[in-house]
Amino acid sequence: MTVSLRGATVLVVGGTSGIGLEVARVASSAGALVTAVGRSEERARTAQEALGEGVSVRTLNMGDEGAVRALFDPLASLDHVVITAGRIGFGRVVDTDVAVVRPAFDDRFWGVYHIVRHAAPIMPPSGSITLFSGNLAVKPLPGASVVSAAVAAVEAFGRALAVELKPIRVNTVRSGAVDTPLFRNRPDRDEVARRIASSLPVGRIGTPADLAHAVLFLMTNAYTTGTVLQVDGGALVT
Repeated sequence: MTVSLRGATVLVVGGTSGIGLEVARVASSAGALVTAVGRSEERARTAQEALGEGVSVRTLNMGDEGAVRALFDPLASLDHVVITAGRIGFGRVVDTDVAVVRPAFDDRFWGVYHIVRHAAPIMPPSGSITLFSGNLAVKPLPGASVVSAAVAAVEAFGRALAVELKPIRVNTVRSGAVDTPLFRNRPDRDEVARRIASSLPVGRIGTPADLAHAVLFLMTNAYTTGTVLQVDGGALVT
């Protein structure tokens, strides 16, 4: 059974840039009534120009539960929630003060907790929640222990929510390298992109459109819940 997005209300947290921006665009094109939120006012303005007046764009710090509550208070109902947002923070455990890396975990896990806590009560049984993790959950790198723990926690949280919130569907997208603005801002972007692409069976890194397609599937397939969908160009098999 396929769920139509026409006329459905969709909230995209992280929807002002990168993957989230593309999710907002695709959902709007499918006829959904989309609200895209992000942390940066500048990105919100740019996103509004890109998405057009048919999409509502707002700013939100999802780590601030008071701000999250204020976002949801006026809403009567919400069909789908997609959370692509989350900070990154690197540092080896023995060398890095916890204050440096704590925001990455707080944002990626507790920020998601805040959103789900306030969204679920106004969602219908046919609703869906789509979370985002990453390959670091299962293939860690030195210096990425906290981010690895955070995205692994999101996956476990998503599976538990699928049971706790049923029949609302809850799934997680586990993504590999994606050519987002954050990635493109790296000074070594071209070199890293070539190295990653040469290691992948598909021969390229991902695009926001690749990940948005996966989200669209999870929002509209009424028989999929409690799963982690791997979208990484084959990174985990090489």
